[in-house]
Amino acid sequence: MSRQGIEVGEGYGERQPVVLLLDTSASMGRPAEHPRIDELNEALTRWFDGIRKQERLRSRVEVCLLTFDSAVRVHDPEPGGLVPVGDADAGRLFVPVHDLRPPTLRAGGLTRLTEAVEAALDLARHRYRALQEQRVPVRRPFVWVLTDGAPSDARGRPLDEAGLADTAERIRRGEADREWVVQVVGVRDADMPMLRVLAPQGTFALAHLDFGRIIDLFFQSTDDSFPDDDADGVHARIKERAARLARMERLERSL
Repeated sequence: MSRQGIEVGEGYGERQPVVLLLDTSASMGRPAEHPRIDELNEALTRWFDGIRKQERLRSRVEVCLLTFDSAVRVHDPEPGGLVPVGDADAGRLFVPVHDLRPPTLRAGGLTRLTEAVEAALDLARHRYRALQEQRVPVRRPFVWVLTDGAPSDARGRPLDEAGLADTAERIRRGEADREWVVQVVGVRDADMPMLRVLAPQGTFALAHLDFGRIIDLFFQSTDDSFPDDDADGVHARIKERAARLARMERLERSL
């Protein structure tokens, strides 16, 4: 059978596509003495190296990794690096979660978040339909966005509500139609009011949580979701899980 990112069979039953959308703009290069991008790279390597121990995720979850700064790039597993999303073959960008080898991310440029979200939604829809055509059981995709900044236009000017409106409406319609779930996590100095314009129910802040725990939150929350739940119910449970993690982190720091 032809390859669409993952071979059908080989022990794979129901699939859960996940898109990771990671901010690599210049702000992720701060602070100079301990850049956030280094912390994120370490967390990605550590988490994906450890996924082999989590059999349930290994058997179901497939992942596509995108980054955004002044451009939107996607991890192409064939050459093994980041390429412009417009140049990539959408049919091979989702891989089993335990096969992903994250590239080394570098910080620089603007925060072209709306273009990145639009690209992520296109890829999520393409993958969902491709699996349906292959008659593979598939759950609606999850799109996870991690950012520490404010959405900007091509000149670096912050976007206002009007500039976010079209993408926000697409997210809302797709969630209502059960095409996807979009969850936005703001860290450090993220512009939370503008992020909440994009995804009012699906946005929350995790200001100081370790990136490794955030990545684990992404995948464990995706795995725990119920197919019949509406998006608002999924968002509510994810927020509860995130709040518990934040409390644990504060307790650990205090001890």
